[in-house]
Amino acid sequence: MAEVDAQAQLLLEHWATTDLAGTAPGWTAEVVRRDDAAIIEVQAPLMPMHDIHDVAVPGGAAKLAARVYVPGVSVSRSLLYLHGGGFVIGPDGYDEPVRRLAAASGCRIVALHQRLAPEHPFPAALDDALLAARWLRDQWSADGAAGPLPGVIGDSSGGTLAAAVTQQLTAERVRIAFQVLIYPMLDALATSQSYLDFGTGYGFTREKALWYFDQYLPTGVDRRDPRVSPLYGQDLQRLPQTLVVTAECDPLRDEAVAYASKLREQGVQVEQWSYPGMIHGFFQMTGALDASRRLHAELGAWIAAH
Repeated sequence: MAEVDAQAQLLLEHWATTDLAGTAPGWTAEVVRRDDAAIIEVQAPLMPMHDIHDVAVPGGAAKLAARVYVPGVSVSRSLLYLHGGGFVIGPDGYDEPVRRLAAASGCRIVALHQRLAPEHPFPAALDDALLAARWLRDQWSADGAAGPLPGVIGDSSGGTLAAAVTQQLTAERVRIAFQVLIYPMLDALATSQSYLDFGTGYGFTREKALWYFDQYLPTGVDRRDPRVSPLYGQDLQRLPQTLVVTAECDPLRDEAVAYASKLREQGVQVEQWSYPGMIHGFFQMTGALDASRRLHAELGAWIAAH
């Protein structure tokens, strides 16, 4: 069994003494959103940006907003970021991490505020993500840029959306520069071995993952639908270059590794990074985990190079 990083273990021990755990009978969207605010306590001080502003993404059935992070004066590339939170939690816990990623990559990051479940079940969040990607592509083309749509990045449930968006747009022959999937939720059935090995006691549980999918998915939705579980996508050979990031002590680890292998088998250019001893959500824990800050630095360099 993998050994948890010492810094991550301190967090797990602290959280075990709080009211943030609990079991499914006590979970509601309101409670889970309130408890998630604790993530800010383990983040570094906010990194300054040249500019941060909110924009409206036009064309959807509902008012859709995104926050734009501009790290410097001369920024030529834009990325779409799709935040995690199990489709239920909003973007408040992502301000510092997205600032840090913008600074590390030198890119303008458009962080979508997609609609949340259970108030807005599937396919609302996916529809929002597709709308934002197409809008960003149109903006990119209108600025006179040639080449593919800039990169799409997502973590956890945002990784679900990023993978599904990339599959859908690729099927539509829309070129995307790359996708980055940070410990993505790719299988709504939650059946992999890592769900058994790390399903309890490591911060993020199998029970919580299934609860999130229950909030997101209406009754009768096929959980093997690639729009829900991108791991089950079939025609993947035209997908863009892909980076998959996994945490060693994460219930989601194996499905991400399986997806990377599946893409590689179909001829997609894939890199898969594993962070030893890390737990789910470490991308956000920039103040508490050295590995979190290292991920941002390494991810920024990868993005700049691609």
